Amino acid sequence: MALPLAAVAAALLGTREDCVTVDELAARLFLRPGLVRAALEKLAEAGGLELDSDRACVVERIELALAAVRLGVPETVVARGLDWRMFEEYAARALSEAGFEARRGLRLHGRGGLELDVLGLDRAGGLAVAIDCKHWSPRISTPSRLRAAAAQHRARVEKLAAHWRRLGLPGGKWRIVPALLVLRESAPRLVEGVAVVPASRLRGFIEELYVLAEEPAIHVVKLKA
Repeated sequence: MALPLAAVAAALLGTREDCVTVDELAARLFLRPGLVRAALEKLAEAGGLELDSDRACVVERIELALAAVRLGVPETVVARGLDWRMFEEYAARALSEAGFEARRGLRLHGRGGLELDVLGLDRAGGLAVAIDCKHWSPRISTPSRLRAAAAQHRARVEKLAAHWRRLGLPGGKWRIVPALLVLRESAPRLVEGVAVVPASRLRGFIEELYVLAEEPAIHVVKLKA
């Protein structure tokens, strides 16, 4: 019998509890404890979950979600257990771990205001990445919607550059790379000059950011000193 990975992952992501026993989860899903434990072992091996003799604990929900996707759990199932805060936290943490200064929730109020989910700054190299987190179910991540989001984000980054100092951001010369963070693994790499980054590949994207900033196809916004 196939392991009930999708059902187990959905149950773990959909609850506010951090820990649950194997028997409790099996009863909740109307499955045999042995099958549930086997599925939990697979998820624990892939990341985001700790499993002992009789209890499973979610260490990091976004990591568990990405592990589930890697194991073949449908993205539509995983998306239901995530929210936009998890995406923002994940992006900010990945940037910080890579040595970037991460800022979340930049806001400029008033007419023609600005909202930006996550901004990563590398002061030494004068390189920034502006990330718009799209917590979309793959079912609604249509090409037309992705194009519209990319065009909006491109305009947002232009506005970010225009109001850079008003937002209290550091002076100097900067290059700003626009990026959309999505769950969908099969998303196109580039849309309307904006990088489209599946969450599972975010760390690799950050590592290659200086190389990507030189690509003519990416709409890098330059800020003069």
